[in-house]
Amino acid sequence: MTDHDRPQHEPAEFDSEIHVKGIFGAIAGLALLVALSFAAMIAFSKVLKSQSIARDPAPLPVAEANQPRPRPRAALQADPTADMVKFAKEEEAALTSYAWVDRAAGVVQIPVDRALEIVAERGLPVPPPLPDTPGQAQSAPAAASK
Repeated sequence: MTDHDRPQHEPAEFDSEIHVKGIFGAIAGLALLVALSFAAMIAFSKVLKSQSIARDPAPLPVAEANQPRPRPRAALQADPTADMVKFAKEEEAALTSYAWVDRAAGVVQIPVDRALEIVAERGLPVPPPLPDTPGQAQSAPAAASK
């Protein structure tokens, strides 16, 4: 081996001791930071709460208005079957009977079967023609007569 392969100097000694003072200082600094942050958050929370209370409207002066209202009870049917039978009878009577809707105007209610017979005999009424709207071209016979 040559002289170049050998180290020229001895390695420095490694300090293997733990510096407890530095570790305790870091822990104390971290604890102080946490305590200050906690105190700042408590102060911030109190400020926000006081602002929120200041923005809320004052309660109404009437004591009854400030009382909680009971929730409405559900309107359940006592006998749904009887109610449905009654409803079906009313519907059947309305669909199969004659009655005046508006006597002054001459409007009557007739059974559906009779109404279908009348429509089959007479047909449906023809609606009146729509008036010409402005901006549309006039019909061909009106243009030819000019």
